[in-house]
Amino acid sequence: MLRNAFLTALFIHGLVVNAASSSSSSEEDDGSSEHENEEHKKAHSHHWGYTDQLSWGSVFNDCNGQSQSPIDINTNTAIYDAQLPSIKLAGYDLTDNTALTLLNNGHTLQLSLPGSMRVVSGFDRIYHAAQLHFHWGSVEEPGSEHTIDNVHFPAEIHVVHYNSKYANLSEAATKEDGLAVLGAFIGIGLHENENYEKILSALTDVSLEETKTEIPGFNVRHLLPNSLERFYRYTGSLTTPPCFQTVNWTMFNDTITVSRKQLAALEDTLKMEQNQLLSKNFRAPQLLHGRRVVSSFSASPEPQGPKIIPLTEAGPGTRVRASTGAGLAGLSRGDILAIAFGALFAVTLLAFSTYAYQQRKKYSKFKKDSRQNVIYKPATKEEA
Repeated sequence: MLRNAFLTALFIHGLVVNAASSSSSSEEDDGSSEHENEEHKKAHSHHWGYTDQLSWGSVFNDCNGQSQSPIDINTNTAIYDAQLPSIKLAGYDLTDNTALTLLNNGHTLQLSLPGSMRVVSGFDRIYHAAQLHFHWGSVEEPGSEHTIDNVHFPAEIHVVHYNSKYANLSEAATKEDGLAVLGAFIGIGLHENENYEKILSALTDVSLEETKTEIPGFNVRHLLPNSLERFYRYTGSLTTPPCFQTVNWTMFNDTITVSRKQLAALEDTLKMEQNQLLSKNFRAPQLLHGRRVVSSFSASPEPQGPKIIPLTEAGPGTRVRASTGAGLAGLSRGDILAIAFGALFAVTLLAFSTYAYQQRKKYSKFKKDSRQNVIYKPATKEEA
């Protein structure tokens, strides 16, 4: 009888322990979810800025992680992966009946996008578009977030998508496979970009922080490079707080160009808190910490290395690897001018040297002839 009572007590104790354990586990799960929500709330309520990037980690723990973005893309160490599937988009050609919300959120210029826009190839699952935004600098300081071989471009566009297995962007942002961002570098060209003008023409309507307006839909595909075949891929994070490390990054090799006037409008129009100019909204490149950067193309056929994009095409100091071409086509305008002036100087120097040599030879002959015509006469006493 005592034995039965002991076994009963042991059984009841086990039930109590299991219940307590289950309750504790449930509390931990709730706590994790609550933590994620808190991070989102902090990102919206905390007045972080780009001038205090080093302090982001003290408020947002993920900003201290080892899979942070942006990064510098080293073209010499990027690994060619022939198995990378090509990027294919669907639903990007929006009609002008679609209203898109343009917002100045105090950190960037953001355009809302409908979920009907999708990346249908390039990843394991379909990803729905949520929004796109920009990062830029100033006339003195180019403002792309990612760099190529430590070179910044004038600006950068990010098109943010979320995994179709999740309900929305907020849920996906906290998941390891939640986000896919298509990024492209923006350079300076000779002509105005009509597609970008569809957005930039409305800048004055959203000049103040937290103001928004609506613009008609258009073909968003035209905001990206003509070719989507050549790109770099790596795993990283949001480039703004809360810095969740949940982004599969695709950075296209080819650039888009806008006019200097259009870029100036982006640099000089928007304001943030206390009516300050919204400018230089780019995060500094982060350490790789052993992450791999892969590319969809091989650079091996180009033994002469990267091509310098002419200043009129991509802005001062920008550089990407060329798909084809060599010789003068691969030189910047400054390089071509330097070669031309150098050649002109060399020709001028050669002509001057030839002229000087001829004059010296002529003078020497004249002097010799003059000496031969002089008759030597000894001095007389009167002359002495």
